[in-house]
Amino acid sequence: MPVRAVSKLPGAPAPGVPVPTPYPYADETPFPTTPGVVPRGMPAHACMGLNSCKASDRYGVSGALPQAPATPNACAGQGYCSTATDHTCHVQNSCRDQGGCGLYGTGEEMDRPGDNACRSQGSCATPINAERFSTNGPNQRQSVWLRARAVFEEKWPAMRKELLDKQARGELDVNQPLPETLGPPPPAFAGTGPTYLWISADNVSRNNMTACGSSGMSGAGGCS
Repeated sequence: MPVRAVSKLPGAPAPGVPVPTPYPYADETPFPTTPGVVPRGMPAHACMGLNSCKASDRYGVSGALPQAPATPNACAGQGYCSTATDHTCHVQNSCRDQGGCGLYGTGEEMDRPGDNACRSQGSCATPINAERFSTNGPNQRQSVWLRARAVFEEKWPAMRKELLDKQARGELDVNQPLPETLGPPPPAFAGTGPTYLWISADNVSRNNMTACGSSGMSGAGGCS
């Protein structure tokens, strides 16, 4: 019996092409491709919600882009994404607290994302996209970003004391607020962290996604 051709509805995607859906972050401030200038003395960090102070997120002291509806973050823990120099993989971080994790590294490393003690000791790329999960250790099969936020909350009292000491020595602006309690991450990402769709601007700028999907294991797809 001859096979009948299947007619294609007008406007329907070609076979194998994902069906378009409304971009969920149209009202959200866009991902900044280049980290902005942060206040003097503030430490770099690996991802969203891990900032130590007001204006110390990826937008920096200038705040969000003029056309964006969001306002600059006003508190530790409220920031949009990383201030660390973006890198693509294990041990490529340039300083303390700048490593993500997910695919490569020991179980101990993967259980402490964003908490490495030194250059080249971080596990995997930054920013930490929401789809990334740990492949080893106590956090295996779980969200890397959610674990990074939990680790940050755990170590915040000690970090805050360290920053307060820097303020007392004049190494940090005395007007920078260092609250006892961290603020929440941006509401659109509070339960997930920064998603692949947001970082890639709905797949328009896939080169923003430095993890390159961690060889397909992170769920982020590819860079190009």
